[in-house]
Order: sequence, then C-alpha cells, then structure tokens
Amino acid sequence: MEEFRGYDHMMAEYYEKMVNYTLPLLSWEFYGEHHTTLEVFKEDLSTLQKITKNWNFDRNYHKEFIEEKSVIVITNTDLEIIYASKNMHKMNGYMPDEVIGNSPKMFQGENTCIQTSAKVRQAVNNKEPFEVTILNYRKDATPYQCIIKGFPVHNKKGKLINYIAFEKAA
Repeated sequence: MEEFRGYDHMMAEYYEKMVNYTLPLLSWEFYGEHHTTLEVFKEDLSTLQKITKNWNFDRNYHKEFIEEKSVIVITNTDLEIIYASKNMHKMNGYMPDEVIGNSPKMFQGENTCIQTSAKVRQAVNNKEPFEVTILNYRKDATPYQCIIKGFPVHNKKGKLINYIAFEKAA
C-alpha cells in the first residue's frame, strides 16, 4: 500500500502542472464528487464567457457557483429562458434543457405570492435590479423558497439585451 501512496503523490504533482488533470488514485473517493461538480462548473463558466462577452455587466461567476452555490438563469428581453446552469437540477429537479424557451413563471404555482411576482414584474418593466424570496415549485411539485437576485443586462452600446438571475434555495 505504501508504494501506491508514493505513486499517488508523484502523479498528483505531475497532474497539477497540467491544464486538465485527473485525481490521484487514493483521492478518488473523497474528491471524485467534488471534482465532477467543478468540471460541470467549468463547462458552465465556459458557456457564460461566450454568452456574456458583449455584456456591459460584470459579475464573478466563479464566486456565484462555488461560494454562493447559485443557479444562474439568463432570459432574453421577452423573458424566455435562454440559459440555465447545470446545477439547476440539484435545486429544483429540472435539467437545463427542460427550461430553455420557457418563462421563469414555470417554477411558480398556486401558493406563489402574487405580490412578490408583481414586484419582480415591476422591476423588470422598469429595467431595475431586484432581490426577492419567492415560493417556487420543483419538478416533482414540492414547494421551496427561492432567493432570486435579478439584473437587467445591457450590451456595451447600452441596449437592453438580457436579464440574469442568481438563484438559490433558502
């Protein structure tokens, strides 16, 4: 077993120097799930970089994913979802491709507060940022409190082009 530790340590040092690295053999059980999550975040960050390259909006997406554990949802100006981060599935059971093309209202249900929805609608109509906690529903119809921080997004010429929301279960 000791020879595996030496090999494991040597390979860890080798792979740390590479852009894409694998996990050492003995670490797999402990770090495998975390590594997979980070790889998914890496894919999301790459996609976000492409989507946001012409935005006049600056946010630390890495911090939103890793520290804040936020789900990121982007809509067009007609409020149709054009992007949802892959960690959405963990929050509400929907895969990102299931929500693309829909309105964020798809997460609301019979007990969602009408006043909170109206507050969001007013902020969107006024092209203002907002922060609310709202009762949303998972794919399996169970309710959950969702904290949403939403922002209008303008391109570098000042034209409104998207809305972005950072969401997490309360």
